[in-house]
Amino acid sequence: MGRELRRKEAKRSGKNVKEAIELNKEKPMTAKGLITILIVLIVLFALTYLLAGIFATKDIKWFSKNTNEEEETTNNIRNRILASESLKQLEENYYVYYYDSTNEDTEVTSVVDALDDTVYRVDLHDDFNANFIGEPSGVVESIDDLKVSDPTVIKVSSEKIVSFTSGKEEIKESLK
Repeated sequence: MGRELRRKEAKRSGKNVKEAIELNKEKPMTAKGLITILIVLIVLFALTYLLAGIFATKDIKWFSKNTNEEEETTNNIRNRILASESLKQLEENYYVYYYDSTNEDTEVTSVVDALDDTVYRVDLHDDFNANFIGEPSGVVESIDDLKVSDPTVIKVSSEKIVSFTSGKEEIKESLK
């Protein structure tokens, strides 16, 4: 608003021009106002974090029915890798267990868990591992040529596939 407009407005409302200008000046922020703004911001960030955790990443599960299921999931995730990393692990000798997490056989899993060497798990249900699903290829030289079905266990020694076992019954018999 220009100076002339302010003067006219003050004259119409019956106020002095100087009083009208002083009323328009900003008041300094008080401690109460600052604390209120900080509390509102903290609540908004907490709400955003909770909503993202519940709906987007699904890391927060409030309505879980089975607590044992959570423990099993964290145990299986510990050695989970992508199929493309099957031959790139640090150990000299280890096993790689290819399985479908939506249709996992508990008997095969218990046989694989009982192995002495480290067992890495590859979830074939994961889209990143889709290129490796197909007719079982057996022992191959390159990881790019590897094709597996659900379930399959390979033994790796010195970054080379030493043995290849595919199928539930074969795994149960050969790894016992």
